[in-house]
Amino acid sequence: MVIYQNFQPTDGYLTKFMQTLPIYSDDSTIENSLLASKYHSINESLILSARFYIKSVNSLDDDVRVSKRVYIPSHRLRGFESGSIGPKDGKQYIGGNYGSAINLNTTLPNLLYGYENMDFNLFFDAANLWHVDYDQSLDSNKIRSATGVSINWFTPVGPLSFSYAIPISEAQSDTTESFRFQIGTSF
Repeated sequence: MVIYQNFQPTDGYLTKFMQTLPIYSDDSTIENSLLASKYHSINESLILSARFYIKSVNSLDDDVRVSKRVYIPSHRLRGFESGSIGPKDGKQYIGGNYGSAINLNTTLPNLLYGYENMDFNLFFDAANLWHVDYDQSLDSNKIRSATGVSINWFTPVGPLSFSYAIPISEAQSDTTESFRFQIGTSF
Protein backbone atom coordinates (compact mmCIF):
# COMPACT_ATOMS: atom_id res chain seq x y z
CA MET A 1 0.00 0.00 0.00
CA VAL A 2 1.44 3.38 -1.01
CA ILE A 3 0.54 6.36 1.14
CA TYR A 4 1.11 9.74 -0.51
CA GLN A 5 2.27 12.40 1.90
CA ASN A 6 4.27 15.62 1.87
CA PHE A 7 6.08 14.92 5.16
CA GLN A 8 8.49 11.98 5.07
CA PRO A 9 7.44 10.66 1.64
CA THR A 10 8.14 7.01 0.88
CA ASP A 11 7.26 6.69 -2.81
CA GLY A 12 6.59 8.97 -5.75
CA TYR A 13 7.97 12.21 -7.01
CA LEU A 14 7.55 15.94 -6.55
CA THR A 15 8.41 18.63 -9.09
CA LYS A 16 8.14 22.35 -8.45
CA PHE A 17 8.92 25.31 -10.74
CA MET A 18 8.98 28.87 -9.41
CA GLN A 19 9.51 32.15 -11.24
CA THR A 20 9.72 35.73 -10.01
CA LEU A 21 9.11 38.49 -12.56
CA PRO A 22 9.63 42.23 -11.97
CA ILE A 23 6.15 43.40 -12.99
CA TYR A 24 5.91 46.42 -10.68
CA SER A 25 9.28 46.91 -9.00
CA ASP A 26 12.37 49.08 -9.05
CA ASP A 27 14.41 45.86 -9.24
CA SER A 28 14.53 44.20 -12.67
CA THR A 29 15.66 40.76 -11.50
CA ILE A 30 14.19 37.56 -12.92
CA GLU A 31 14.49 34.39 -10.81
CA ASN A 32 13.83 30.84 -12.03
CA SER A 33 13.96 27.75 -9.78
CA LEU A 34 13.31 24.07 -10.40
CA LEU A 35 13.14 21.46 -7.65
CA ALA A 36 12.59 17.79 -8.37
CA SER A 37 12.50 14.89 -5.91
CA LYS A 38 12.07 11.15 -6.46
CA TYR A 39 11.40 8.67 -3.65
CA HIS A 40 11.46 4.88 -3.89
CA SER A 41 10.64 2.46 -1.11
CA ILE A 42 12.55 -0.84 -1.13
CA ASN A 43 10.64 -1.91 1.98
CA GLU A 44 8.92 0.02 4.78
CA SER A 45 12.22 0.95 6.47
CA LEU A 46 14.57 1.33 3.47
CA ILE A 47 13.78 4.40 1.35
CA LEU A 48 15.95 5.79 -1.44
CA SER A 49 15.63 9.39 -2.53
CA ALA A 50 17.17 11.69 -5.11
CA ARG A 51 16.62 15.45 -5.12
CA PHE A 52 17.67 18.00 -7.75
CA TYR A 53 17.77 21.79 -7.39
CA ILE A 54 18.66 24.45 -9.94
CA LYS A 55 18.22 28.21 -9.71
CA SER A 56 19.15 31.18 -11.90
CA VAL A 57 19.01 34.91 -11.26
CA ASN A 58 19.47 37.49 -14.01
CA SER A 59 18.79 41.19 -14.36
CA LEU A 60 17.18 42.87 -17.36
CA ASP A 61 19.21 46.09 -17.20
CA ASP A 62 21.98 45.94 -14.60
CA ASP A 63 23.97 43.54 -12.47
CA VAL A 64 22.12 41.41 -9.93
CA ARG A 65 22.29 42.74 -6.35
CA VAL A 66 24.31 40.61 -3.90
CA SER A 67 21.18 40.15 -1.76
CA LYS A 68 19.37 38.60 -4.77
CA ARG A 69 22.17 36.24 -5.85
CA VAL A 70 21.95 32.47 -5.66
CA TYR A 71 23.38 30.71 -2.60
CA ILE A 72 23.16 26.94 -2.08
CA PRO A 73 20.84 26.21 0.89
CA SER A 74 22.58 24.44 3.78
CA HIS A 75 20.28 21.40 3.58
CA ARG A 76 21.29 20.94 -0.08
CA LEU A 77 25.05 20.78 0.64
CA ARG A 78 26.07 19.36 3.99
CA GLY A 79 29.76 19.41 4.92
CA PHE A 80 30.15 23.12 4.10
CA GLU A 81 29.19 26.19 6.10
CA SER A 82 26.03 27.86 4.87
CA GLY A 83 26.81 30.66 2.40
CA SER A 84 30.54 29.84 2.41
CA ILE A 85 31.11 28.38 -1.03
CA GLY A 86 31.34 29.84 -4.48
CA PRO A 87 32.60 33.12 -5.86
CA LYS A 88 34.34 35.55 -3.49
CA ASP A 89 35.04 39.24 -3.84
CA GLY A 90 37.90 39.85 -1.44
CA LYS A 91 36.90 38.03 1.75
CA GLN A 92 33.14 38.11 1.10
CA TYR A 93 31.18 35.27 -0.51
CA ILE A 94 28.98 36.95 -3.12
CA GLY A 95 26.93 34.08 -4.49
CA GLY A 96 26.44 33.49 -8.17
CA ASN A 97 23.92 33.95 -10.94
CA TYR A 98 23.47 30.18 -11.21
CA GLY A 99 23.40 27.34 -8.70
CA SER A 100 22.58 23.64 -8.75
CA ALA A 101 22.63 20.73 -6.32
CA ILE A 102 21.89 17.03 -6.25
CA ASN A 103 21.23 14.99 -3.11
CA LEU A 104 21.18 11.19 -2.88
CA ASN A 105 19.92 9.69 0.36
CA THR A 106 19.06 6.31 1.80
CA THR A 107 17.51 5.46 5.13
CA LEU A 108 19.14 2.73 7.20
CA PRO A 109 16.60 0.20 8.45
CA ASN A 110 15.92 0.12 12.22
CA LEU A 111 19.44 0.43 13.62
CA LEU A 112 18.15 0.94 17.17
CA TYR A 113 15.32 -1.40 18.11
CA GLY A 114 12.49 0.42 19.88
CA TYR A 115 13.38 3.89 18.52
CA GLU A 116 10.82 4.31 15.74
CA ASN A 117 11.07 8.09 16.12
CA MET A 118 14.67 8.12 14.78
CA ASP A 119 15.75 7.84 11.15
CA PHE A 120 19.36 7.06 10.24
CA ASN A 121 20.54 8.06 6.76
CA LEU A 122 23.53 7.83 4.46
CA PHE A 123 23.83 10.72 2.00
CA PHE A 124 25.83 12.14 -0.87
CA ASP A 125 25.48 15.85 -1.73
CA ALA A 126 27.01 17.72 -4.67
CA ALA A 127 26.54 21.37 -5.67
CA ASN A 128 27.93 24.12 -7.83
CA LEU A 129 27.59 27.90 -7.72
CA TRP A 130 28.88 29.91 -10.66
CA HIS A 131 28.89 33.04 -12.82
CA VAL A 132 29.32 36.56 -11.48
CA ASP A 133 27.77 39.03 -13.93
CA TYR A 134 29.77 42.09 -12.86
CA ASP A 135 33.26 40.45 -12.90
CA GLN A 136 34.02 37.23 -14.81
CA SER A 137 37.40 36.88 -13.03
CA LEU A 138 35.57 36.10 -9.75
CA ASP A 139 33.81 33.07 -11.22
CA SER A 140 34.21 29.84 -9.22
CA ASN A 141 32.92 26.97 -11.35
CA LYS A 142 33.85 23.96 -9.21
CA ILE A 143 31.64 21.13 -8.02
CA ARG A 144 31.63 20.68 -4.26
CA SER A 145 30.61 17.33 -2.82
CA ALA A 146 30.34 15.58 0.53
CA THR A 147 29.15 12.29 1.95
CA GLY A 148 28.13 11.33 5.44
CA VAL A 149 25.54 10.11 7.90
CA SER A 150 22.60 11.88 9.48
CA ILE A 151 20.08 11.23 12.22
CA ASN A 152 16.60 12.73 12.17
CA TRP A 153 14.96 12.48 15.59
CA PHE A 154 11.29 13.37 16.12
CA THR A 155 10.92 14.72 19.66
CA PRO A 156 8.12 16.51 21.55
CA VAL A 157 10.16 19.71 21.14
CA GLY A 158 10.16 19.25 17.37
CA PRO A 159 12.32 17.48 14.83
CA LEU A 160 16.06 17.45 15.50
CA SER A 161 18.60 16.77 12.77
CA PHE A 162 22.24 15.83 13.29
CA SER A 163 24.63 15.27 10.40
CA TYR A 164 28.29 14.39 10.07
CA ALA A 165 29.75 15.04 6.62
CA ILE A 166 33.13 14.53 5.00
CA PRO A 167 33.86 16.83 2.04
CA ILE A 168 35.01 14.92 -1.06
CA SER A 169 35.70 17.85 -3.39
CA GLU A 170 36.04 21.52 -2.50
CA ALA A 171 37.58 24.76 -3.67
CA GLN A 172 40.46 26.28 -1.74
CA SER A 173 38.30 29.24 -0.69
CA ASP A 174 35.42 27.13 0.73
CA THR A 175 34.71 26.84 4.45
CA THR A 176 33.93 23.27 5.50
CA GLU A 177 31.81 22.10 8.43
CA SER A 178 31.81 18.46 9.52
CA PHE A 179 29.04 18.48 12.14
CA ARG A 180 25.67 20.22 11.85
CA PHE A 181 22.72 20.36 14.24
CA GLN A 182 19.29 21.79 13.35
CA ILE A 183 16.11 22.01 15.37
CA GLY A 184 12.52 22.48 14.23
CA THR A 185 13.08 21.96 10.52
CA SER A 186 11.70 19.50 8.03
CA PHE A 187 14.27 17.17 6.59
